Amino acid sequence: MKSNITRLQWTFFGIFLAACVGVFAYHYLWVWPKARCDARGGAWAGKWMKCGTIYPIETLTHRPLNVPPINTDPKKMEGPSASKPAK
Repeated sequence: MKSNITRLQWTFFGIFLAACVGVFAYHYLWVWPKARCDARGGAWAGKWMKCGTIYPIETLTHRPLNVPPINTDPKKMEGPSASKPAK
């Protein structure tokens, strides 16, 4: 009976150790990088575990902020009509 208790003690100690390592690994690989990303103001892409930087479209296109959008007239946005013959 004495050896069974000792074996159970080591088994539960091993399970406890594995759980502690698992929790630490989860925090090291997921929680802490996400917290650093949020503190920097980035966008956390959890599927790829990456921290992205959010850029406004004006930065990428070098378009001024006060310029209205292009093609806002609904008549210009319509495609060619089937009833009109092509010239």
